[in-house]
Amino acid sequence: MIPLYAVLSVILLLVSVSYFHDLLVYVGLGSSVSLLLAFQISFLSLALSPVNLVVKEVRKQALIPEVEVIYVFGFPIYVPRLERSYATTLVALNLGGAIIPVALSALLISFLLKFWVPLLIDVVLTVVISRLFSKVVRGVGVVMNPFVAPFFSVLFSFFLFSRFPLLVPVTAYVSSVLGTLIGADLLNLNKVLEASPQVVSIGGMGSFDGIFLSGLFSIILGQFLVSVL
Repeated sequence: MIPLYAVLSVILLLVSVSYFHDLLVYVGLGSSVSLLLAFQISFLSLALSPVNLVVKEVRKQALIPEVEVIYVFGFPIYVPRLERSYATTLVALNLGGAIIPVALSALLISFLLKFWVPLLIDVVLTVVISRLFSKVVRGVGVVMNPFVAPFFSVLFSFFLFSRFPLLVPVTAYVSSVLGTLIGADLLNLNKVLEASPQVVSIGGMGSFDGIFLSGLFSIILGQFLVSVL
């Protein structure tokens, strides 16, 4: 799988640089600065995808089955019993798949402060949609169609920012990233922790995680919708 992952990573790098460049230009940054930032964002998202930052340790009381051996006249007798112990789960944020998209969203929000009311509405609506369409699969984690959040975030952005068409891809990216993070991952976190896994990594698939891809798809769909209409 390593050669396939490498090819997909290169393709994703080339595609994301172009779209992130456009996104930064829309909020008023110069073309050369936007290109430099876009390359750094895309490259670091791929390079840091294996890195997880542990933010919380969750300890949950659990009954662990054990077997005690008792010898009777030299013959072993196995006696099952339950030992009360604690299961520890590490909750982490993936640098490439969660922290970098959120950092880029924060940068974009800093340019959109005068539009904070419609932007907040956009994010809240996308959070609700992500929560409704996401589900927890035991042994897998949170599962949601990667096009759900981008589709609805672009739709909401189009109606909320119809007077400023260049802001549609920008606001759609922000609402898609934050909507997926909050609605799909954080609001389902308790259900994931019920299974007491050793590690829960939000954005754990790096640049191929739903948070990163949802944001990228929202830019693509937003630009397409604006160009068509």
